Amino acid sequence: MRAAIVTLHRVYNFGSVLQAYATQCIFEKAGFDTVIIDYISPQRTKKQILKNAAAGSNKELPVRLYKPLKLISIILKELTFGRFINKNLNLTKKYITSEDLEADPPEADVYITGSDQTWNSEYNKGVDRGFFLTFAPDNKPKVSFVSSFGKTILEESEIRQTKPLIDKYCKLSVRENSGLAVLKQLGRSDGVQLIDPTLQLTKEEWLRIASPRLVKDPYLILMLLYNEDNHATEYARKIADEKGLRLVKISWELRKPEMVDQLFTHRSPKDFLSLFAFADFVVTNSFHGLAFAINLERQFIVVPRNEFNSRIESLLALTGLSEKLVSTMDKVIIESKKDINYAEINEHLKNERIRASDYIKEIIQLGAV
Repeated sequence: MRAAIVTLHRVYNFGSVLQAYATQCIFEKAGFDTVIIDYISPQRTKKQILKNAAAGSNKELPVRLYKPLKLISIILKELTFGRFINKNLNLTKKYITSEDLEADPPEADVYITGSDQTWNSEYNKGVDRGFFLTFAPDNKPKVSFVSSFGKTILEESEIRQTKPLIDKYCKLSVRENSGLAVLKQLGRSDGVQLIDPTLQLTKEEWLRIASPRLVKDPYLILMLLYNEDNHATEYARKIADEKGLRLVKISWELRKPEMVDQLFTHRSPKDFLSLFAFADFVVTNSFHGLAFAINLERQFIVVPRNEFNSRIESLLALTGLSEKLVSTMDKVIIESKKDINYAEINEHLKNERIRASDYIKEIIQLGAV
């Protein structure tokens, strides 16, 4: 049985690429012949990315330096992520627009909207029909697998656009509690919440593809989405000093920040896995940074971002770790001294993986009809 999955696999950040890899692995283990639809969307083409970079700026660098450095960064991302994607994902031909998909859709028995923020209209610059499977034949089942709206409520105009698209899905699963509430806004009370695909693979499965250890000394890993700091580096420095750890950061910066001991820049997803797997402590503001900290059984704190925190809050609540979301130095000091006991959390993750597996079995039944 062939499954065609549309997801955010060409967004060059670690979480997006690794959740796509995990989703493919999950469906292959269930017996599907699985392909990732190589849908890029207009705002994520190389041309548009370069155009955005040319229009960008950085308050710390003059334009004459920022633009060539940004171009170098884009090329390096293309190399590191492109290699992983091309080697590890089973891709269809490329599609740029939803119209391209509708004109020549890939053949499959089941069509799936995958995980990450596939339904986030802010991120997608509007309601992107490609991520709502409008290209799938009417006689084939459409399902969502741990999809995310990335928000807690939809505006009325978005409800009008989205409801007729959601109505065509025969099964719905979302990543966050807030996603269930949004589905109810759209008239669907039959959705289920499942854990992120990266958590559906086990620690051992991730370690099989991780790079060897990259830092000799004990260390704290700092990973911030879009370098949105909110005092996270300051918190990380405090924890590292108190625990006698080297402060290591993984990011896209080309210059090492002052408070950081070692910078890993433009590294592969396999290096990302290694840096998390061997870390003695994790500080992050990223949902997938949190997911891998939990799955790889690391001690951690999470610093909230300026927006899109619902997915982080949902995962922390699911695992009983809500107190690990900290925004003051006092709380950082308290929570960094509390070790997480992973025995109960791992049992909970085991049960959640069974729920996800049962959901996929129901998808198999749909495709067999």
